[in-house]
Amino acid sequence: MHRQKTSSKAGLIWTIVILAVVLVAGGLWFGLNRQAQARAQEASSMSRSKARSVAQSRSAAKVSQAVEASQKAADPVYKDFAAAGLSYHQVQVAKELSVTAIGDSVMLGSKYLYKELFPKIYFDATVSRQIYQVPALFKSLAASGKLANTVIIGLGTNGTFTNEAFQSIMTSIGAQRQVYWINVRSDAKWTDEVNHDLDKMAKRYKNLHIVDWHGASAGHDDWLTADKTHPSTDGQTHYVATVAKAVLAKAQ
Repeated sequence: MHRQKTSSKAGLIWTIVILAVVLVAGGLWFGLNRQAQARAQEASSMSRSKARSVAQSRSAAKVSQAVEASQKAADPVYKDFAAAGLSYHQVQVAKELSVTAIGDSVMLGSKYLYKELFPKIYFDATVSRQIYQVPALFKSLAASGKLANTVIIGLGTNGTFTNEAFQSIMTSIGAQRQVYWINVRSDAKWTDEVNHDLDKMAKRYKNLHIVDWHGASAGHDDWLTADKTHPSTDGQTHYVATVAKAVLAKAQ
């Protein structure tokens, strides 16, 4: 009788233990299953959100590209200079840049293109002008407030220069302005001397940058007229674009 009671009691205990194990295991499984479902839902939600974001970005990019294409098509200045290597952005920057340009007949021939690309330009170029003739001009421009922070100079076609004349020009311009001096492409006997001296001056003045028209036009005789000095109609675009690339590399 005692054994039966003991056996019955032990069976009850084991039943309770088994039920407890089953309940605990079931609870754990249920909890883990809910966590897995939650993670799956979260991952699915993130995936959908990412897909929507990617789709929106692509849509915005297409709209932006369409707008830019429309703007490019409607911009006559960009049309004129795109083939010469200027980007749409560069053209827009050039339009807002204040510039002072002083030069000789090489620059004068491209006057309309300078004014088209740089509408805020002060332009003064004349035939046969030499470097020794302009120190007084630069002093006058500086005194009258007509010197912009960006100064383009196209001189040297008609002769060499002295250190004194060059120093006078750079002193009038001042160290705070950026000077872009276009070197010479010509068959004149002094061309190499002028270009060599300009390179020397660029090492002396930190704000002096040489625009290498001589190098850019090498191998492009079609960019020049019969005198091998003045840019042809097609060459004028490349000439002004070469200047603009040098200027805008610093301005952007």
